[in-house]
Amino acid sequence: MSRSRTIVIGDVHGCLDELDELLRAVELRPVDRIVLAGDLMDRGPDPAGVVRRARELGALAVLGNHEEKHLRWRRHESRRAEDPSYRNPMTPFPDERRAQHDALGEDDWHWISALPTWLRLSAAGRRWLVVHAGFEPRWPLKQQNDRIVIRIREVDDRGKFVSSGDPRVPVEGAVPWATRWRGRESVVYGHHVHALDAPRVDRHREGVECWGIDTGCVFGGHLSALVLETREVVQVKALREYVALDGAV
Repeated sequence: MSRSRTIVIGDVHGCLDELDELLRAVELRPVDRIVLAGDLMDRGPDPAGVVRRARELGALAVLGNHEEKHLRWRRHESRRAEDPSYRNPMTPFPDERRAQHDALGEDDWHWISALPTWLRLSAAGRRWLVVHAGFEPRWPLKQQNDRIVIRIREVDDRGKFVSSGDPRVPVEGAVPWATRWRGRESVVYGHHVHALDAPRVDRHREGVECWGIDTGCVFGGHLSALVLETREVVQVKALREYVALDGAV
């Protein structure tokens, strides 16, 4: 009997063709478990198709900051429909992104709205956490802030989330949160494109690792998957650069 695998996939960002190619590359079987590390939406050509493929696969997923932004927009627009005097405080989506938003149906939104901010998994006797962005090392899991775990990249020397407000502008003295992680579980995360060619791994002590698997597919890099049981990395090259990395917001 084939043993099941847990396959965690980094930020897809609407790159449905690359997702399908990656699923072929990992030779996905019915017994395997697919987990998506958030940011299925925005930037790439077919976010609605990615969401629907995830649903078709019965995949697990965590909430990304891009999904959270769409959910907030949807709540404001729903309130505005009920009260014409209400003004949506968010900056309107560009036309293309608004069309992608509108392409999702009620079942898709129900699935997205139910996504957790992080998942606890077990694979080959090791405990894992899957989160979109990461954790503040200064807090135990039960005290993590949901708004932060979908956005964090860097922390200060106390393990506190810091940001310039623009991911292209680093904060002086800040370091990637995973370098200060001292939790008992290993972590797989996306969100932060450390490189376009290979995932980043930080090892703190025996049996605890942090894997950053967003290798910037939508920026012309790779779409990466990590098989938790073996720590095998499987990748496919992006078909093209959909968005320039230095101009991404």
